[in-house]
Amino acid sequence: MTTFPLSGLLRVRGAQERVAAERLSRATADRNRAELAAQDAQASLNDLRPQIDDARTLMAMAAARAAGRSALSDLQALAELRRDEEADARSAHVDARRELKGLERLETGHRVATARAELAAEQSAIDEIAVTRTARGEGSAA
Repeated sequence: MTTFPLSGLLRVRGAQERVAAERLSRATADRNRAELAAQDAQASLNDLRPQIDDARTLMAMAAARAAGRSALSDLQALAELRRDEEADARSAHVDARRELKGLERLETGHRVATARAELAAEQSAIDEIAVTRTARGEGSAA
């Protein structure tokens, strides 16, 4: 059986697809962590309802809320960035997967064609043997 002429490229495409899948997995995990951090910050801001007794406490609460909102805004921006990175990684994985599948289909076609050619050659040899035996059998009977 002949080897697939593009087997080296197929191995490279397989490696590229695995790398793209790993990057997608990492990007998804990063997005999940960023979204969870933003949700936690939102929950923390919603839970701030202390008893305010004087002006200093009121000022400290206002400063804490402003800092919390700023941090929440940063976390939401980070989550959006992570979603974009995940989308890019997903697109790269889809492209790598498509290239790999195309080569795999070519390899399958090559294997089928090679197997058919080998079977045809084997059948031709069997036919030749049968014709030779038949010719010998007819010659000796005469």
